[in-house]
Amino acid sequence: MAEYIVSARKYRPSKFADLIGQEHISGTLQNAIKTEQLAHSFLFCGPRGVGKTTAARILAKTINCERITPEIEACNECASCVAFNSNSSFNIYELDAASNNSVDDIRQLVEQVRFPPQSAKYKIYIIDEVHMLSTAAFNAFLKTLEEPPAHCKFILATTEKHKILPTILSRCQIFDFRRMSIDSIVNHLSSIASKENIQAEEDALHIIAQKCDGGMRDALSMFDRLASFAGGKLTYASVLENLNVLDYDYFFKLTDSLITQDIPAVMIFFSEILKKGFEGDDLILGLCEHFRNLLFAQNDATVELMEVSEILKKRYSEQAKLATSSFLLNCLNYGNQCDVQLKSSKNKRLLVELTLLKMAYVNQLLDAAEASKKKIDQPQTESTTTETKQNDLAQKPSSPGTIPPKAQEVVSLRKSSKIIRHDDIDIHKVVQKTTDEEKTEIRENILKQALTSETLQEVWKNNSAELKEKKPSLSNLMALFTPTLSNKTIVLNVESSLQKQFFEEHISFLTPFFQSYFMETVTFEIILSEVNGIPKNKLYTPQDKFKRLVELNPAIAKLHKEFGLDFDYN
Repeated sequence: MAEYIVSARKYRPSKFADLIGQEHISGTLQNAIKTEQLAHSFLFCGPRGVGKTTAARILAKTINCERITPEIEACNECASCVAFNSNSSFNIYELDAASNNSVDDIRQLVEQVRFPPQSAKYKIYIIDEVHMLSTAAFNAFLKTLEEPPAHCKFILATTEKHKILPTILSRCQIFDFRRMSIDSIVNHLSSIASKENIQAEEDALHIIAQKCDGGMRDALSMFDRLASFAGGKLTYASVLENLNVLDYDYFFKLTDSLITQDIPAVMIFFSEILKKGFEGDDLILGLCEHFRNLLFAQNDATVELMEVSEILKKRYSEQAKLATSSFLLNCLNYGNQCDVQLKSSKNKRLLVELTLLKMAYVNQLLDAAEASKKKIDQPQTESTTTETKQNDLAQKPSSPGTIPPKAQEVVSLRKSSKIIRHDDIDIHKVVQKTTDEEKTEIRENILKQALTSETLQEVWKNNSAELKEKKPSLSNLMALFTPTLSNKTIVLNVESSLQKQFFEEHISFLTPFFQSYFMETVTFEIILSEVNGIPKNKLYTPQDKFKRLVELNPAIAKLHKEFGLDFDYN
């Protein structure tokens, strides 16, 4: 029976080209070897299982290779390469600092450094987990690390760079290893599965890649375990069962119930998830990730940011059409608040249920807010009629025996039991009221004119000052376009669906506003006309503005989170 070798060892990279997800490091090291500008000490930093020690071994083998290939790779044929591959090289030493961290161990290493290599160009020391060295050991290593002999190279590797003394860091050439992308891990697992004659579904490999947190070694360990569990056929269901991961179907069905406000279905789904052994925080985290993917799926440009299979991308795109951005953002906000509160909550189930109920009523709250907004934007004709009647009464001469209006005000003030103090009067409200009354009088005194292309252009340009006070976003967008007149209909050609939606939402405000200037009945027609499929001007949503502000000042994100601020504003 042949000896079983785990995939992490069996498929360990042996050359720079095999390093996955670390092309920036392999390219730099190869150029350094090619130009003979190698540093005397290297420090490889990064999370576990991303290839730090492997890269150190490849570098050591390559610089000692007697016949380096034109691609700057080890030949694997010379005496040095053969000795390294068989773990019998006397010129490359691997030291585990976790078990050899004393001063005596480092002093012994320093004494060996002064001896030249036996039959190679360099004597190379690979010190893994170097952050485990004691402070005294670091200090004993300083001088040798700064000025080693010409024949000596040091390659240090660590997962905790912050624990290394600054004096050590300053003496090394530092390389930061990245977490591997999900696509890279999936592709590598797929190639291993084909070599091992294992049938693996793409969705199953995606689950493994997401679970391993960017570490290839962890991914390969999971792959070996799941392949043994599944008997050579790796399916999506078997991976979910073995890794104890929530199925995507739960999140899709739960989101459908939240959108349709099906409260019983939401509670039943949550109960089923708890019966399967999952906690409330697992559901909240998975649901927030689901809402994030739905936001990305709403735009073709961000679909590729989702780290899921192609089948799931199509499914996300279909459900994204049913959910609005406002709904998803509010649900994400509720989910984030719940995640923070779960750590200190004594009744976690109740907290999760309340969060789900809030999410279910988001659409209803948004509809109510929109209805209230439209009601405010409508012209207040009733109040204008009342003011006109009051003015007519004031202009009529008072008959004998009647009390003049001013006298009536005095009498009413005397009868009032409430004493009005000067500090109860809001000066700003008085000023604002006076200003609005003056604008109303001016608008009533304007002579309405015929609706022509010339008059339309004039009114369109001159209204910005007044609109900026009430609708700054609308005023700024109107300045980007020039309307046309077609059969007494104001035609506005916009360049994106978002711009069209924005104008259509404000039609109820624009129509009476422009109606006050013209004798004819004013109607609007919003036409979407894209140039080569790419809009020239972009209407930035409140979310886009918020992201830009966060880029300029990250403290704004903290302010938004602490105060629970909303994105929707005019």
